[in-house]
Amino acid sequence: MMKQFYGMAAAVVLGALLAACQSSPTRVSVADDETLRIARSVWEDFEAYKLKLGRGGGVFVVTEDGLGSGYSYCPGDRCRPGSFTERALKLCERADMKCVIFAFGSTIKVDYEIVD
Repeated sequence: MMKQFYGMAAAVVLGALLAACQSSPTRVSVADDETLRIARSVWEDFEAYKLKLGRGGGVFVVTEDGLGSGYSYCPGDRCRPGSFTERALKLCERADMKCVIFAFGSTIKVDYEIVD
């Protein structure tokens, strides 16, 4: 079963996976006509992530099977742009997982459906 993990600007706790906007063999894309099916627990994690976002931004990712999720974010406003995305990519690669970027900040980038 997938575990979840969460990251912050200074410290990242490894669990399942994260991805980034750069191309990588561990990252998958969702086609324009495709809907990503996500577990309700993943949606709940996204809601919790949004509450933690500061002005520094963040990225929320989901496993390609929709059962796992994670995020990296900057709680302040002095973070290097894209640093959380780079961190996400490295975590995803280390976890040897295929991931999809679900959202940058609180802006969802894929069509999705919540499934139980």
